[in-house]
Formats: sequence, C-alpha cells, structure tokens
Amino acid sequence: MSAEMLLGGLDIGTTHVKAVLCDTDGRVVGRSASPTPYGSSPHTHPADALVAAALGALAQCVREAGRAPQAIGVTGMAEAGVPLDAQGCAIGPVRAWSDPAPAPHAARLADALGAHQLHARTGVLPSPKVPLAKWCALVAEDTGLPARMRTWAGAADLVAHALTGAVGTDATFAQRTMAWDPVGRRWIPELLGEAGLGVDHMPRVCGVGEPVGHVTAEAAGEVGLRAGTPVVVAGHDHLVGAWAAGVREPGHVADSMGTAEAVLTVTGDPPDRARAAAEGMSWGRHADGTHFIVLAGTAGSGLLVEWFCDRFLDGAQGRARYEEFARLVATLPATPCGPTVTPYVHGRSAPRPDPRARLAVHDLRIEHGPAHIARAILEGTAHQARWMTDTQAGLCGGAAPGSVTLLGGSTRLTAWTALKAAVCPWPTRVCAEPEAPGVGAALLAGTSIGLDGPAPAAPSHPLVPDAATAEAHRVHHRERFLLLAAAPTPRGSALGLAAPTPRGPAPDPAAQSPQGLDLPTRRRG
Repeated sequence: MSAEMLLGGLDIGTTHVKAVLCDTDGRVVGRSASPTPYGSSPHTHPADALVAAALGALAQCVREAGRAPQAIGVTGMAEAGVPLDAQGCAIGPVRAWSDPAPAPHAARLADALGAHQLHARTGVLPSPKVPLAKWCALVAEDTGLPARMRTWAGAADLVAHALTGAVGTDATFAQRTMAWDPVGRRWIPELLGEAGLGVDHMPRVCGVGEPVGHVTAEAAGEVGLRAGTPVVVAGHDHLVGAWAAGVREPGHVADSMGTAEAVLTVTGDPPDRARAAAEGMSWGRHADGTHFIVLAGTAGSGLLVEWFCDRFLDGAQGRARYEEFARLVATLPATPCGPTVTPYVHGRSAPRPDPRARLAVHDLRIEHGPAHIARAILEGTAHQARWMTDTQAGLCGGAAPGSVTLLGGSTRLTAWTALKAAVCPWPTRVCAEPEAPGVGAALLAGTSIGLDGPAPAAPSHPLVPDAATAEAHRVHHRERFLLLAAAPTPRGSALGLAAPTPRGPAPDPAAQSPQGLDLPTRRRG
C-alpha cells in the first residue's frame, strides 16, 4: 500500500459533527467540524441537516488535503436514529438519545420483561434512550409506521446511507438498542415484537471493517470523493475512541472525559451480568468484535465545569473562561483542597444507582472560596471515575486494571488529568489525539481495503504523580469520598446546589461523544 494513502473518519457527535483525514499510521492531516444541528425540539435532529453537516465537514477536509481518502469510517453517538421508508427517506426527524418521551414504554418493558432479565440478554437496562423504547413510542404515535418503515437507521448509519445508498450498522450500535444479543450476535425477534417490528425492519449488522456499501457517483461529486470508495460503520464512539487510544486488551481501561464522562473496561468474557445490572453498568462487544467491555458513566463531569464558569467567572467567554478556570485551580496546592463534591447532577447512574443522589459540596468552611469549589469539582469527578473503575474491575474477575487511558477534549485541562493520576492507583496515560473516535473509525475502515495487522494506537504519554500527593488523594478517596458518595443521604456539612441545566439535551454518559469538546463545551443555539 502507498505511504500516501489516506483514510477518512466521520464522528457524528451530540455537540459537533467532525471529520478527519489521516494516513495509515493514524497521523491526522486534516480536520473539520461543524455544530450538530437540532430541530425545534432539543431532542430531535433534522435528518437532512445532520447529513449535510457530516458531508460538509468531510468535503472541507478533502479540499484542504487536496486528495480523497481510500476508505471512510463512520462513528458517533448511539441510540439516536430515525425510521427510513422504502425509498430511503427519513420518516420524521432523527430522535436524539436524550428524548424523554419513551420513558413510559421503557417502564412497561421493565415491568413486563424484567429489567435485570433484559440486561442479562442484551447488555443494557431499560431507559428512555434505548431504541426499543423509542420504537414502542413511535408505533404508539403512528400505528401504521411498521407498514411504511423499511429499516431503522442510527445517526452514523444515516450518514453512511447518504454516501452509499445502502443501510447497515455495527454490532456496537446494535447492542445499544436493547433488542440485540451481544453473545449470539443476532436480533431478538420477541423483543422487536414488543414494538410491533420484526427482524426485517432492522439494518444489516456488518462485521468489523466490513463495508456497508461504496460511495455513489452522486455523493462522490458532492463531497469530492472517488466513486466506489468503501464506507464502514465503525461503531459506538466511546468504544471506537478507546480502541484508537490503544485500549484493546483485557484489563485496559478508558476514561472518556467531556461534558459527560464514560469509563469502560475491556474484558475477555461477559462480566458478572447480575452484578453489572445491580451496579447500573452496561456490557457488550468492544469495537474489535472479539473482546467485551463494561461501560459506566456520569453526567456530572465537564458539565460542572461549565456550571462553575457560568456562576463564578462573570464575563469570561470562549477559551478565556477555561483559562481563567485553570488559573483559579492552580492557586491551590495539589493535595486535597478541603471540600468534597459529590458530582451527581442528574442522580447517580453507577455504581449503586441512585436517582435521588444529589450534587453537593460537603465540608465547606468560611475560609473557602471559589477556587476551593472549582478544585473540589475536579477532585469529585476524579474520585467518581475511580469508583466506577474499581467496580468494573470487580465485575471482570477482580484483577487490578493494567492501565487507564484518559481521552477526550477535557484532557486539555492538565490539572484535571494530574488529579486523575493522583487518585487512581494504576498506571495512567493521556491520549494525545483529541479526535480519537474519528481516527479510530478511519483505521477500522482500512480493513476494507486490505490493510492487515493491528492498526497503530494513537500516541499517549504517561502521568506520574508525586507520591505524597497521590497518597493524600487516595486516603481521601477511601476515608471521605466513598463514605459521602455511598451514604443514603448527604451527610456532614453539605451545601446542596441546583443541578446545572445544559443548553441542549441533558448529558448521558452512555450515549454522548465527549470527544467533540475542546474543553467541556455546551451546544449553543
């Protein structure tokens, strides 16, 4: 293969739609992004506008590079999608993963079929975001939908369809629907039947690196591609980004940092399913199609940085607000600052799920000021990530993680990554590539043109904390954070805070793509 070969990656995210061009070693030679379009509701995306944003970003990369990629991979948010008719036209807008409307249907499925039983079969717990609940809601709104619907298309599938005219998906997207068996690798007809749908309404699930189709002449002319270029739906952005960052073997952990935060652990076999359900964690196949992963998340991560900047940094705009936040945090020593934040903006999803858990600042004293609250936000999210990682290790055989890799836009806040390394007792690295999901999608697409052997991981660098600082944070984790976080109700001196309200859909760590953030960023408009 030529050293000049390029691969393209598209990442259809909650905040931004991004495109990258890279060489076969994963070195990025072009990047472009545009805001993810929303409709009149914060829970819908106009299908045509979403496709146009993706193709426009890819066309910009191609123009800047002056040449087209030999293969294209598409990743993005899970759970968002739209029914297509027999002509391939969207039946309505793309329903965002954040749409709360399917909640009654999720509750009915849990009552009728058992939440833990559904989790054991499909890897996910019933919630409003799972497509099975969405399909139930859509058919309840329009009983004639099954007759008009040819197939379901997730957000990434929809973009691949625009390029190729064909519809297909990846197993890591299928396993987020709550109608797919990750072990048997098949759609589950009786679960689809709960929505009045059948297997013939579902997209073809392609193998890892298998093209959904090839770029049509029309799409090639519009974007500046070559007709016949293979297009691969690479899978769920969290998993694809982790894979790109080298999180590929059992015991490897990825901490995907952004507006929301997701922690995933790679394992050779499915985890203890009963315990995973009890801890609020999902499971399924990794992006490589061979290993399994356990996935957990929290909404109270970068969103809390945004909340702090809005409330305490009057007048700061754009990147200046984050620079001011970083300067404020740097005024305090690296050891625990005193207050402890329990970072539960929308309740705690994992571990020990508790919808009543609240955002609170404990042990706040008269001598503390805004810098202490800012620092405590970073400390609290670092402690929460470690708790999720510890719990996942217990679900995956009990062995300590071999390594933890931090990735996502929020890793640019170096005080935060230093805290993660101090709180975490395992080797910690930071992925240097901010667009890891897009690069991962591009590299996975390389299989479709005969690129053999393991694709290279994105570069990363180790974080080695000061020993005394690390010990202080780890003692605080055991002796203060866990006691407060796991308590049935907030204890001690606690200041309860109003939950931040993001612009756009409320973050959900199991579906959102944090990689779209320079630093924790809100969608505007």
